[in-house]
Amino acid sequence: MNTMLRWSPTRQFHFHQDADNLFERFVGRATDEADQGSSWLPAAEGWLEDGTYVIQLALPGVDPKDVKVSWMDNVLTVKGESRADHDATGKDYFVREVVYGAFERRFRLPEGVNAAEVEAKYANGILALRVPAPRAATPMMIEVNAA
Repeated sequence: MNTMLRWSPTRQFHFHQDADNLFERFVGRATDEADQGSSWLPAAEGWLEDGTYVIQLALPGVDPKDVKVSWMDNVLTVKGESRADHDATGKDYFVREVVYGAFERRFRLPEGVNAAEVEAKYANGILALRVPAPRAATPMMIEVNAA
């Protein structure tokens, strides 16, 4: 089974990131006006299957009512929010790894996609998006003739 990992030039040098994450666990994350990114990114995978782009996002614990899918300029955008359903004040956590907050993922697809045919289904914490690929983006098999 092949597993694709997101390439990072600093993957082997993650000591500073680990130290920052540990620091943030104890004192909280510093807020910076320049930091306008998402508070977390859901894991995603995508593939081409029978002329359809299939994109799945892991959204455990996210209410489907808090997820919005849009299409503009060949970009499929998924926005949403994972909300804490309990009050954390006064609790003495010994571990807390669940991430809450807003997220946004964007996927650029080729021209010619009919946005009206895009399907989005949410089940068991997985958002599955099916986007029919335009004919030009569908691989075509070419026969190899031996001489």
